[in-house]
Amino acid sequence: MAPTTRVLEDDLHFGWYIPTSGDTSAMGVPEASIPPDLDMFTRVARAVENAGIEFALVPVVVSCYEAWISCAMMSARTERLKMLVAARPGYILPNLTAKMVTTFDQLSKGRVYVNLIAGGSVPELAAEGIFYPHDERYEVMDETVTIMKRLWTEEEPVTHKGKHFELIESRVIPRPYQKPYPPFYLGGESPAARDVGAKHANTYLLWGDTREKTDERVRDIKRRAAEYRREADLKFGMRFQLVVRDTEKEAWEAADALIANATEAQRKWRLTAFEESQADNRMKELAQAEGYRIGPNLWSGIGSVRPGAGVAIVGGPEQVAATIRDFVDIGCTEFCLSGYPHDQEAERFGNLVMPLLKPSAVRR
Repeated sequence: MAPTTRVLEDDLHFGWYIPTSGDTSAMGVPEASIPPDLDMFTRVARAVENAGIEFALVPVVVSCYEAWISCAMMSARTERLKMLVAARPGYILPNLTAKMVTTFDQLSKGRVYVNLIAGGSVPELAAEGIFYPHDERYEVMDETVTIMKRLWTEEEPVTHKGKHFELIESRVIPRPYQKPYPPFYLGGESPAARDVGAKHANTYLLWGDTREKTDERVRDIKRRAAEYRREADLKFGMRFQLVVRDTEKEAWEAADALIANATEAQRKWRLTAFEESQADNRMKELAQAEGYRIGPNLWSGIGSVRPGAGVAIVGGPEQVAATIRDFVDIGCTEFCLSGYPHDQEAERFGNLVMPLLKPSAVRR
């Protein structure tokens, strides 16, 4: 018990998702929808900060508000919350991406992390003018991050001639506030994603799954990281949904109610969405489980009605804390969570669960 307690206090970190496409308290119920605007984003961000949660993940899909501007606006309206902002290689040249990151880093005094995103569905990418095949998108990512790291750490101007980019005597001002530079997060199921993550990520962020499957992934990515002599530098995180209530019974009732009114059109669209994504196909597979139960207090119901990370931890405070500890035991020390509505679920997590896991982080 003593080693686990030490890990939880010293090394456990929490993030939360900001729903910049809008929020809801019940899927498929129009009157339950909460439209996206700055007031809603700020309300969620402040609830997250007050819960003692350290960082906020902001999405980049077409239906969402633009991530960089949204993060900047929320950063100005919070005091300590760090923004996990998306960098999508291929959309913006590496030197400008590097300058955007370090400008944010300096102006916020270190309140930015970098979330590396290879892209969404093929139709979405095509609509945005991106036509790289899947594995080539990760080549672009690898080259982009390599250039950014050089621009941030080398004293002399950088000259680079690669497959996708060429720079001559390039430099970035300002230099990073965080040393040597802000941390990188990356997720993905494909071998290409795992290789780039093993090479560059500070935290590999895995979508929620069974404990056994997660353990298998962690071992594989650690093996890949060892090839770059980075196994000691790489942390692992989990992206989970959350439904926590005072009792386990109330939590399961709330989970069932969340998707009870999802329309047939939603469920049908879900079956064909993001078919080329290995990570999302895994969510569809898990959503076939009987009663959406994939393990004690692990529920895949959200993945049956919407794409993205669809596995939730469901339970009372003790069950949720115990489930998180199960994943800590296999090496996961960061948890990026979300729940509906996002401000209310963050408050519940802060009040009910955080004191069991990291009481020193809770703001009273």
